[in-house]
Amino acid sequence: MSTGPNRAWQGAPILPPIALETQLDFEMAEVREGCAYWQAKAAGREMPLHADIRPEEIPRLLPYICLFDIRRSNGTVDIFPRLAGAKFEEVFGSIHNRPLDTVLPPEIVARWKGAAGRLIELRRPLRGAGEVLHQEKSFLRFELVLAPLSKTGAELDMMFLVCQFALSSDRATA
Repeated sequence: MSTGPNRAWQGAPILPPIALETQLDFEMAEVREGCAYWQAKAAGREMPLHADIRPEEIPRLLPYICLFDIRRSNGTVDIFPRLAGAKFEEVFGSIHNRPLDTVLPPEIVARWKGAAGRLIELRRPLRGAGEVLHQEKSFLRFELVLAPLSKTGAELDMMFLVCQFALSSDRATA
């Protein structure tokens, strides 16, 4: 039996979906700033282009940003991490430019795909918050903004994510 991350997990836990809401009341400064940046780049459009996102404009936010390609096929959604900020990889490991099912347990991948599906359905920025349910890291809480991006302007085919983590016991606002 294989013991790597892409093994078939019989009896793998089923985790609750990531709770997402359309009300964008952020506690953490980095997430609030990331959402404001996305909104400025959208400039009244449904979503900005991927090319509108300029790393040199937001160096402070780079450790918190992830960009995912969204791929749809036969009614399923797959996401591929093009960029994963250092703070995100501190919690989830090295994921950028790697198929998620080769580096994360299936129950975590399912949660993330569920969030992508919700983004596709609503086509607007979403706020998420909760406990990290990966590798017994529930002592960490997260807050994130998940927002649509487009490579061409024709379809939602990327996700812009800004995520910050804090100790669950630390409830002070940033």
